[in-house]
Amino acid sequence: MSDISCTILSPRTRILTFDDNISVLLIIGSRFTFLCDTHLGPESMKKVLNELGTISHPEQMVIFNSHSDWDHVWGNCEFSHNLIIGHSTCRDRLKERGEYDLISHSSMTRGIVTITLPNMTFDSRLTFEEDDVEFIYAPGHTIDSSLCFDRKDSILYVGDLVEDPIPYLDYERTDLYLNTLEMLLTFPADIMVSAHSGIIVRDLIRANIAYIQAVQEGKSIDNSRFGAYNNVHQLNLNTRIMFRYEKEVRDILKEKFDFLSFWSLFPNFEKKSSDELEINLKQYLMEIENVRHHQ
Repeated sequence: MSDISCTILSPRTRILTFDDNISVLLIIGSRFTFLCDTHLGPESMKKVLNELGTISHPEQMVIFNSHSDWDHVWGNCEFSHNLIIGHSTCRDRLKERGEYDLISHSSMTRGIVTITLPNMTFDSRLTFEEDDVEFIYAPGHTIDSSLCFDRKDSILYVGDLVEDPIPYLDYERTDLYLNTLEMLLTFPADIMVSAHSGIIVRDLIRANIAYIQAVQEGKSIDNSRFGAYNNVHQLNLNTRIMFRYEKEVRDILKEKFDFLSFWSLFPNFEKKSSDELEINLKQYLMEIENVRHHQ
């Protein structure tokens, strides 16, 4: 079972960080206990519950998914009888890609994972007034990215929207991502917490903005300066190519489109050069178009 460390941010809010440096946020409200994200599975959540058992808290727990990426939702199954909240696109995205992610990253599970969807969704904002906790839709890293704001103690959980040194680009609308990050620069929070980078500062948000703008404009970027993230830039470029072709393939196949099949076309596609991936996808597009014309 994974180790876990605790950073107390306020009398009611704390960061719980696992041995892989992924964090979740815990807020002890007056009516509910809120857990932001559920890491890699039920074993991780047992560690959270053990930590929770050492402090006074409301027994009723509310789970919040900042987005539907596998390293944030696999522990949902430990709380299948609780309220699990996510944006409406979080439920849709997890339903579509949950099986693909579980197959692709099966070695990372902690405990037996059953894909468990949010059972309450929202579109723009959802507020628990008695607890001074608010969930806010903020697309960018993914289509379903959302924030959790502890209004009482002015602490904002941003999930994967901001990362050091660069973010992952898992949504083709980089314009919306930039809008979200610009909003975060002026957001009235004293403390901001990233799931992968801990407590963050606004200079990091500005650096993330500069990186996304460079990608958007097609500028050459030296990824060797990104340290442990030196492969993330190539992944971001290739993911954007995959998104572009996914849209074309969906238009051709319509109801026959299968998410798992498409995204499994090129295992480890992030290791290909962008030119090679583009050639492979063009060939695939031609093949399915030929099939359609001969039907």
